[in-house]
Amino acid sequence: MLVLLFTLLLDALASAKCFEPNIAHPPPGYDAHDPLLQEAFESMNTALTVAIAAPEFARTSFSVEITSSKQTLWSKHHTARERNASRPDIPQVNGDALYRIASITKTFTVLGILYQHDAGNLSLDETVNTYLKELGDESNGGISWKDITLRSLASQLSGIPRDCKLPYDKEHHIFQGCQTEKGTQTDLID
Repeated sequence: MLVLLFTLLLDALASAKCFEPNIAHPPPGYDAHDPLLQEAFESMNTALTVAIAAPEFARTSFSVEITSSKQTLWSKHHTARERNASRPDIPQVNGDALYRIASITKTFTVLGILYQHDAGNLSLDETVNTYLKELGDESNGGISWKDITLRSLASQLSGIPRDCKLPYDKEHHIFQGCQTEKGTQTDLID
């Protein structure tokens, strides 16, 4: 149920058009007490309440907040019925709860890549090192960047191992082992 809600939300976001605010397209004004919004919020509350009652979500905590550019319109926080005592956390989930973001950033990164592909600024079928020449053809870890397309990377079918990292030199703000076309290391951070 939660997966379905999240999928529907992402679908709505992906198909939404954003315009720079101007006289023709002013920023939307939302009233948290609008009957249509109240009905939508009540529907979401009901769906979430039903979902978290299921036994498979007994160990699930979450926070959902819908905001405008000016205010919180609706929020729901839920603390798991079964807590993992080995993890430090707050006793009751609220608006100040901290969560690991896990893989959610992948969704937004891929969405950005899809927008750039649609705009003609890149091709999903080009290899990663086409756009990040600093990677060269292979990294120190043996990843063959010349064979990994943006499409395979976005679909998580690239074969890159979990938690793959290039060695990073904090003092010089460079990834070790990344070579430019001239054979020198490049500052990829800052």
